[in-house]
Amino acid sequence: MDGGENKRRAKRKDLPCALKVRFAGQDNYTNLAVKNVSALGLRVIVVRLIKAGDYLEIKLRINGRDIQCKCKVVWALLLSFCLGNLSSFDVGLEFHEISTEDREFLAKLTE
Repeated sequence: MDGGENKRRAKRKDLPCALKVRFAGQDNYTNLAVKNVSALGLRVIVVRLIKAGDYLEIKLRINGRDIQCKCKVVWALLLSFCLGNLSSFDVGLEFHEISTEDREFLAKLTE
């Protein structure tokens, strides 16, 4: 275990799931790739400008369960520049307005 593992507030796991996100000012949801999941949030890859403090609405499908809530962007790191001046970001999302039952479900999945 490295030094960063000890600082984490929740265990994370790479779990197969589907994630749709609606950005502020957007009507439709966008699919995102999930890197890992915890009871407190998600680590995702985003191909658009995003910054810490932004709020997003999410729809997460994991282990046969649908979870809807809001997330706050807590950090975003530029991964690479892509064609057409599009960028790829590694992003940490923190769950907000998530039910206790959904948070407990995620905690059990990531133990």
